[in-house]
Amino acid sequence: MIDDKKYIIRRATINDISFIADVILEAEKSGTGNCGLAKLYGLTEIELKQYLVNMLDEEIDGCEFSISSFLVVEYDGKPVAAGGGWLEGDNEDGMASSMLKANLIAYYIPSENIKSSRSRLDVVKDIQIEREMGAFQLEYAYVTKEHQGHFLYEWLVEELLKQAIQKNPGLKKAQTHVFENNKVVVLMLKLLGFKISEKYVSQREDIHQYYPDNVMLLMEKMY
Repeated sequence: MIDDKKYIIRRATINDISFIADVILEAEKSGTGNCGLAKLYGLTEIELKQYLVNMLDEEIDGCEFSISSFLVVEYDGKPVAAGGGWLEGDNEDGMASSMLKANLIAYYIPSENIKSSRSRLDVVKDIQIEREMGAFQLEYAYVTKEHQGHFLYEWLVEELLKQAIQKNPGLKKAQTHVFENNKVVVLMLKLLGFKISEKYVSQREDIHQYYPDNVMLLMEKMY
């Protein structure tokens, strides 16, 4: 599939934290200029990146802000793509990833920004999807523009799933959430065996101020 032997894939390390923070920012924007995580907390992208770096540096396993969740693709020794995934509930305390994420946000993002975000939570509640315990979760994949078209996204997803099954032989399901308007990613996931299982729609007129689309898809692959 990969057409150049200069590409290698590996687990992310603490040296990749700045790049992974960029991946999260770009994946949040989903091909648009709208970074929902920044807008929800009233932050600039520069501010948000620094908080993400701090959260990733904590090395908390089992959520989307876990450096251990990510694989990185290198080209000539430089990271050019990354994607994350984890088994929901597979952490030291068996906590839901939403709780781990919330704890990290509460610790690092200033309290005044968190307080101001409460007035905006209703904007996103209709497209928030609860993650299923025991299911493998895919989240935050991005390929830098100059390396798109080399099947790196597919490679990342396939390798994340392969490693998940090797680590958890009884794995029954993989899940991911994707905005409906991200048609390229939706198509790639379908080609990788994912199917749309549910569609979550927000009727809020102001949701496009915060997110790339008002429709979130739950896509699943069964084993």
